[in-house]
Amino acid sequence: MKKIALSLFVLAAISTSAQKINSKLNFQKGQKIEVMTNMNASTEMMMGESSSSSVSTEVYEVKDVAAENTTLERSMKKLKMNLSIMGQEKSIDSDNPDDLKGMLGEPIKELVNTKNEFTVDAKGKIIVVKGEDKKKKADNGMMGMFMQQMNMGNAAPATGSPSVFKVLPDYEVGKGDSWVDTAAAAGNVMITSYTVKDITDSEILLDFTGDGKLDTKQDMMGMSIEAKGTIKSNGSVVIDKATGLMKQKTVTTITDSNANFNGQELNTKNKTTAVITVKSI
Repeated sequence: MKKIALSLFVLAAISTSAQKINSKLNFQKGQKIEVMTNMNASTEMMMGESSSSSVSTEVYEVKDVAAENTTLERSMKKLKMNLSIMGQEKSIDSDNPDDLKGMLGEPIKELVNTKNEFTVDAKGKIIVVKGEDKKKKADNGMMGMFMQQMNMGNAAPATGSPSVFKVLPDYEVGKGDSWVDTAAAAGNVMITSYTVKDITDSEILLDFTGDGKLDTKQDMMGMSIEAKGTIKSNGSVVIDKATGLMKQKTVTTITDSNANFNGQELNTKNKTTAVITVKSI
């Protein structure tokens, strides 16, 4: 009896270790998916130190589902930020109309009012963005650049780029397998190395590290702002095994950049920690 039990245990262990998973995503028409990003950041620069915390909530509505693609509409539901810049405190809540006035409020208002409709293939890569050729809003002004540096998932959808739901590679992988993914968004290029840490009955667990480059240019209130630098990140991802959709991502990112404000140089070092939670609502 003991030998039989041991044999069954060994077979189960071999079966688990050999288990392979694919990257096909399962969406349902009419489904709404909430992506909440809870982020803390600290910045060191010549003028002093600053810090910020933010909670942003995006909603992705599944507009249509076909055999090999899915159409979604992305909108920013709300954004709340707390800023501390050289001893001055500022709070902004997109649900408060008074906070959406002025220099900091206007770009947040634009960000919250922007909707993007796009289509992904069966594995989450963006193949069509509605209205992309007519008008691109890849940056959404200064606030968009800030959000993208903190988390590239907040960048506006672009054809050929992975969506926030695209994590696994195009081929099957199992425990211990690794792969490299490259993502580009509004001047940011990130090369990320993933490893499958474990596969359970309900979840796929990944670890990752990333190296990237920052190269952006913005025109804001008559000023030309250019930023170049390096990006390093590491973290973990939890994927729902049944749907292939990400459930949670934890990431720490360090950005070392040099910005040029109309000829004035400013070096900054920014560290962010973010927890991204995904759920159907």
